[in-house]
Amino acid sequence: MLVEEDGTTTSTIGGHRIENEAVKAALEALQEGKGRIISAESGHGRLTLMIDVVNKIKKAYIIGYGYVGKAIARLLHDTGYAVYIYDTESVECSWAAGIRIGGNLKELLSGVVLDKHSALVVTVHGGDEILSDLDFSRAFYVGMITSRTRIIPDKRIAAPIGLDIAAETPEEIAIAVTAEIMQAYGKTSGMTLSERRHRLVIVRGAGDLATGTIIKLWRAGYDVLALETAQPTQIRRSVSFAEAVYEGSMTVDGVRAVLIHTPEEAFHAFDENAVPVLVDPEGLFIACLKPGVVVDAIIAKKNLGTNRDMAPLVIALGPGFTAGVDADAVIETKRGHRLGRIIREGIAIPNTGEPGNIGGYTTERVIRSGSAGVFRGVCTFGDIVKKGDVIAYVDAVPLTATIDGMIRGMLHSGLYVTEGFKVADIDPRGSAADCTTPSDKAYAIAGGVLECVDSFYGGRW
Repeated sequence: MLVEEDGTTTSTIGGHRIENEAVKAALEALQEGKGRIISAESGHGRLTLMIDVVNKIKKAYIIGYGYVGKAIARLLHDTGYAVYIYDTESVECSWAAGIRIGGNLKELLSGVVLDKHSALVVTVHGGDEILSDLDFSRAFYVGMITSRTRIIPDKRIAAPIGLDIAAETPEEIAIAVTAEIMQAYGKTSGMTLSERRHRLVIVRGAGDLATGTIIKLWRAGYDVLALETAQPTQIRRSVSFAEAVYEGSMTVDGVRAVLIHTPEEAFHAFDENAVPVLVDPEGLFIACLKPGVVVDAIIAKKNLGTNRDMAPLVIALGPGFTAGVDADAVIETKRGHRLGRIIREGIAIPNTGEPGNIGGYTTERVIRSGSAGVFRGVCTFGDIVKKGDVIAYVDAVPLTATIDGMIRGMLHSGLYVTEGFKVADIDPRGSAADCTTPSDKAYAIAGGVLECVDSFYGGRW
């Protein structure tokens, strides 16, 4: 099925619901300029769909066709760009998409309209004057050849151009510039693939607190893989990447996670700007992936198998770990003055067994099963309830709200629970509460983890 930028479709993949999901994902892919793989539910089961972005017309405008300009233009053409050449002298080139020559380069550029698929490369002196009247705000790349000592005040202009690979000849400079343009278009880090592999972070757990950590690390440029159980039991599912285990994908605060089935699939997810979630509760795949960092974010209040040999840097969240013994650092998870602090020696504050105080309520806001059986929720996130309202069942036994407020957490229906199992959470703040984004606690803890990871890779650990 072909999906165009205005949402028009040609042909079909069958099924109203699955096509709606496919079109939505295809439009997102077009906006980002990158393909992706999604999982979608149809009338015949769950399907995997591959979405590819085709017919992207990338354009390169080369100002100046001397030795360097010619080498850059040729290489960009060979990598799939439509090349437009502007020069003051006659140009001999049979493959260019367009050639304009004249004595005033500034005037030659007056009719050029740049878009998000346009790169502009200036290889002649006086480039800032040439570009002074040109609107290049939409171009994904603007570069100018200058000396290292010259400062171009416009931050949108790359000057000098090219990656630092000790390029000297026109052909070497062309490689450096083309690589920089590819990096800008792909919005990648530009680091070597081997270095990127070593910057892999594996987070054990993908519940609400773990998700805050994953989002912070992902937004800071790290490749993050989350490991989960086959049946996650987190209740704040609306802000947990663990929900991807059930749904195939999950988006929290603008960051998308996808369920994968093999470790190798993780790198495809990274290429699609998604966080991969892999079912591996024992962390068996950690050894073969060789991450630079492992974060234990299971929040089990005890160590479920994490040790310092798992990676060069091992971080654990909350009580149950000793910094310097089974982890290199422990992050404080108890609300208060020390929340999010890095502990390099010793332990976090022990678990009190009592939920944090919100609006004067602690244990009252947590709903637990009164018996063993199969859980079924009848309320969902964001629902406003009154004390005594039936919000769920365990088999045929109703569970009622203990206080007035908003449903902030609800266990996944269909899971077997034991007596006393935590199945729901009510926020007494009611409609003023937020069940759609990670909590301040989650992001405070995430800040401590990110500080650890950044200092480790920055050589200050």
